[in-house]
Amino acid sequence: MRFCDTDEAKELARMAREIWMDYFPSIVGKDATEYIMNLTQSEEAIRQQILDGSLYYFITECSEKAGYICIRPEGDSLFISKVYVSKKFRGKGLGSKALNEVLEKGKAMKMKKAYLRVNKNNALAIGIYMHKGFVTVREEKLDIGNGFFMDDCVMEYRF
Repeated sequence: MRFCDTDEAKELARMAREIWMDYFPSIVGKDATEYIMNLTQSEEAIRQQILDGSLYYFITECSEKAGYICIRPEGDSLFISKVYVSKKFRGKGLGSKALNEVLEKGKAMKMKKAYLRVNKNNALAIGIYMHKGFVTVREEKLDIGNGFFMDDCVMEYRF
């Protein structure tokens, strides 16, 4: 993994669009994917998240950018906001490796737990997180505007 700063927000947004438009329309629909992307993964949104304390990292494979991950410390918890791998690199264990690195960072930061949100219809991701030791603690359906909802499982990992 390689740390990203605000100067790389444009590149992160470009990568996010490629990954999201490939993966999420089949789970949440094209309109919802576009809406969430514009709300949370635009260049401006990413830049603001970084300024507000989120830590973005490129997931790399042989110096090539293969995806990205975002974390945010919140008190004694580490919020894992994003874990996304480009189609070309999926199935190689890169997301799993990055997740391991993030969990090590959380442990080094003396966090008590890590948590994340995952769409309840994203069975592949839920299975990966369960394999890593995450457990579902609740389901949440949040109104994010324009008639769209995030219908997620909240999963936790205890250090």
